[in-house]
Amino acid sequence: MKEMLSSAFCFSLFGIIALIGNLVFLPVILLRLHKLKSVQNLSRDLVFVSWRFFLVLGHLSGKFNYNALRLDTKNLKSALIIANHPSLLDVVFMLGNLRRINCVVKSELTRNIFLFGAIKASGYISNSDNESLLNDSLNALRSGENLLIFPEGTRTTDKISFHKAAFYVAINGAKRLYPLFIKLDKYCLKRGSKWYETPNMNFNFVMNDYIDIQNYEKTKQNPIRVRKLYQNMQDLYKKEFDNER
Repeated sequence: MKEMLSSAFCFSLFGIIALIGNLVFLPVILLRLHKLKSVQNLSRDLVFVSWRFFLVLGHLSGKFNYNALRLDTKNLKSALIIANHPSLLDVVFMLGNLRRINCVVKSELTRNIFLFGAIKASGYISNSDNESLLNDSLNALRSGENLLIFPEGTRTTDKISFHKAAFYVAINGAKRLYPLFIKLDKYCLKRGSKWYETPNMNFNFVMNDYIDIQNYEKTKQNPIRVRKLYQNMQDLYKKEFDNER
């Protein structure tokens, strides 16, 4: 019963924060100000602050514990962060800890009443169309933005399985690649699970050493570099999570 009440508090709080945010984001979108880079940055700052507030209150309520993400994105340019995707809260943790980072989001979220405003106003990238996804991701990195991608495309099921698109983007647009491991003590908030079935959770974020993409297999052609990076990351995540079992 206690876990159900803390779940109700957290999900209600998140909904309230998102709806209040829409009061700011909707005028920005209607006036088409979201096309301006400065406005996108302000919108991302608002997401950062409001979702950080949600995480702090969620922690105080006992719903989840987590360690801080120690990556200063303010002093990075053209960095790609990849991560596995074990729960619904992963994006909230990332955007509530990594300031002004761009993010690839599921196309369904662009139609979500709570999140569409933040996504549009912040210029986050939808995965609705593969060609647009690749072009928008490359343009973001080449312009100096930092980008977050979950290479699984959707939340983790039984095993981690990445798509190659993220590594094509890395080789062709990024300067650095940061692999991030998201570890949960209880596998929850999976696809199809009910919010009231969510137990209290402990998140552990482990950031691996970055890969210098500009010097990664630089004597080889890009398609070969993409395949090697893809396989290296698959092996790295498999080894990391096999050791957890």
